[in-house]
Amino acid sequence: MKIRPLTKRNPKAGKSIKFTFDFPDGFVVVIDTREQSPLFAESLPKGLVIVRDSLEVGDYSVRGFENQITIERKTISDLLGCLTHDRERFKRELEKLRAYKWKAVCLEGTEDELLQFNDFSLIHPNSTRQSVVSINIRYGIQFYFSSKRSNIERWVLDHLIKFYLVKREG
Repeated sequence: MKIRPLTKRNPKAGKSIKFTFDFPDGFVVVIDTREQSPLFAESLPKGLVIVRDSLEVGDYSVRGFENQITIERKTISDLLGCLTHDRERFKRELEKLRAYKWKAVCLEGTEDELLQFNDFSLIHPNSTRQSVVSINIRYGIQFYFSSKRSNIERWVLDHLIKFYLVKREG
């Protein structure tokens, strides 16, 4: 008697793929003019339309929804600076974000990297952790961590596209 496994093993398991995007009609990504190292600068996905414009807060949004969705991109050192010496300015930005329907911080780095002692900041990792949790709970701001720029670009596009489609429908 031959015993068969309950589930079949996926022959593609563990293989990476290149993600593709279907950009809806009228979809335009807005990148803030102050963004110094913008995403998509090295490889623009086919069909993606980008404009540089001034955003009130955040670094990335969607044309027509600039006051409803925003994504802020930060490095670990940027965020640690916002939590320490730039705290008052950062709190004013967070207050502006309350009115947005969806908002997030994309952190260029891993959660492990953020939650360790850093050469360029004296903030204790427990304080950093609690600050991130507080921002999430108080302001409804989601955090995404990745040290790979391509993951951040995919994550930003996935969220902007879905927001655009949902808001355009309803």
